[in-house]
Amino acid sequence: MLTIKNTVKTLFDITPNNISEAILTSDVPLILKGFGDSWPIVKAAKQSNKHAVDYLKKMENGTPVNTCYLEPKEHGRIFYNDDMSGFNFHTTPQILSDVLTDILKQAISDTPKTIYIGSTSIKQILPSLVEETLASPLLSNAIYNIWLGNKSKVAAHFDFLQNLACCVVGKRRFTLFPPAQIKNLYCGPLDKAPGGQPISMVDFDKPDFEQFPRYKQAIDSAVIAELEAGDAIVLPSMWFHHVEGLSDLNVLLNYWWRTSPTYMGNPTDSLHHAILSIRDLPKSQRKAWKHLFNHYVFDHHENDFAHIKDSAKSILTSPLNETQARILRANLQNKLRR
Repeated sequence: MLTIKNTVKTLFDITPNNISEAILTSDVPLILKGFGDSWPIVKAAKQSNKHAVDYLKKMENGTPVNTCYLEPKEHGRIFYNDDMSGFNFHTTPQILSDVLTDILKQAISDTPKTIYIGSTSIKQILPSLVEETLASPLLSNAIYNIWLGNKSKVAAHFDFLQNLACCVVGKRRFTLFPPAQIKNLYCGPLDKAPGGQPISMVDFDKPDFEQFPRYKQAIDSAVIAELEAGDAIVLPSMWFHHVEGLSDLNVLLNYWWRTSPTYMGNPTDSLHHAILSIRDLPKSQRKAWKHLFNHYVFDHHENDFAHIKDSAKSILTSPLNETQARILRANLQNKLRR
């Protein structure tokens, strides 16, 4: 990996009890040093991996979880197979206790396999952990997940939701890029990716600058964050993040939430619809639609429609209320069925 000079700003003395909405809605990444130091799982992890494993085993409820296994030759990189017909790992349902035992065994192997559990509901497999680590009343409606494994590398990708990610066991490295770097990260397919979101095709450990020359520009905008057990990071919506598990055992808890009502829908659906209906139009028509999107969506201001009576604005009302959103969604669904 190339040397990245920029580091994420670190905030100290921010705890689950005093975290503010301003931090949670930051539009730049922030490290919260020692955020989860008071949590029992973090205290166990700081004693040893075995203490952390024993702690989690006492909590797990026997629900199988989808577990990914990679052969040693993949060097922990969760990615596509050679011809991109599938992925370079296989998945099997496993009891968490068995997975944790296997991770400890791999730690003493000369050629360890990579073991990785991605985004999994904590309430599903470790329900009592929710009460012990609930970060803040501000996040009471958040989606709360666990990520677990040994040494691994998750390719750079983005999420629509805001994210507070807490490293509770081991060490993690985040390499982050602002959304504007999408062209320089050479993302793969939109509709077929290891974790559901399009990922950078660049191997950050061995970047091929002949195949991906613009990645050098992305590096100039990158920031890096290294987290130890107890540290957390605020990841703003749509920021690309490449995540490495650096230890023989790594556990991350994360909270996802959105800053707009759920009835507004997922913007990814709009992107897919635009590909269907706009992308392949003649260039002059695409340019015209770009002006319309800027006017009605990206650069919109409520004063733009002051000339229309409020009672007649309909979907031009901003923000939409839930009833208006449901009507608009129903109309779109009817049109897409034709």
